[in-house]
Amino acid sequence: RPRGLSPGNVLALPMQWDPATDQQLHDDLEASHPMTYVKCLCGTVKLLPLYGPLLEHLRASGRDVREFAYDWRRDLAETSAAAEAFLRAVADETRRPPQVIAHSMGCLVTLHVLNRAPTLFHSVLFGAGAMGPALAVVEDFSLAGAAVNKIMRNDTMFTPAQHLTNTGAVHMLAAVPNERARCGKEHTVLLEDAAGKPVDLDLTALDTWKKHGLGMYHPASGVTVTPDKETWLTSVLERCHAYRTALLPQHSPDTYPPLAVLNSDGVPTSFKFHLDADGQIDFEHISTLPGDGRIVCEDACPPEGYPLVMKLTNQRDHADVLNDVESVDKLLACLLSSKTST
Repeated sequence: RPRGLSPGNVLALPMQWDPATDQQLHDDLEASHPMTYVKCLCGTVKLLPLYGPLLEHLRASGRDVREFAYDWRRDLAETSAAAEAFLRAVADETRRPPQVIAHSMGCLVTLHVLNRAPTLFHSVLFGAGAMGPALAVVEDFSLAGAAVNKIMRNDTMFTPAQHLTNTGAVHMLAAVPNERARCGKEHTVLLEDAAGKPVDLDLTALDTWKKHGLGMYHPASGVTVTPDKETWLTSVLERCHAYRTALLPQHSPDTYPPLAVLNSDGVPTSFKFHLDADGQIDFEHISTLPGDGRIVCEDACPPEGYPLVMKLTNQRDHADVLNDVESVDKLLACLLSSKTST
């Protein structure tokens, strides 16, 4: 919801931390509610469904639905704290722990809270979870005008310059050494050199970004590199490392509430990247795995050590995965019965 927009890239945030709160400075936008549909003509024409079909179905089924809206651009540690406060308020009001449905980046936020406060949840359904750890999002950070940065035909809303200011998506990157192996992922190699040999990546190091031409260091990013921007990115990567470290399970499996996953394997999805002879990432040569077009199927599951009671897979694209309401109902029923039986 805009509180007042100014000319230029209105999605860019200030690249500065508030010393009083240790949070990124705010702009004039705030999240008021989840987006139900992509609309045009002053909201009279629905172009694409987002959370609308799911929310309408849940309410029609008589469920007490509470929505947590957040600014996806901001530091996820900040969002995680806000989500925990929201869930505690719901639990205090209803006098019972809430059952949570999370989608995409919301799964990354939910997992962070879950690992910190598992008793706060009745159960969790992760839908198309951007839990990674992954590398694919670096394409967004690196290529101005790329398909991944287009919304419909708009290629100016999302740019590497804007992504540099938005810390949220950085948390999807692999930021802990051997993180994919530690998370129990089947596919562990995210990058290969020109000879096809695995390349170890330390994405928390600015030198890695420089060496391989990632983000603002890519010639097609459209970003002018400055010392201030490098200082900013370094601070973001440090926070990302701390956040992802806190996602690794810290409790025994029986400590966690019942968990379920709804993911997709219907769309070839970018996964592994390759370096050219000069050591730069070749964005024309990307290996794919089954997924939803944004998140590969295996990455929509939490790390090994979080027990799942059920997983269902459909063939929908990323934004539409949770609108498979028949599967959602099956998973919610399984979570309820699992909680009742424990």
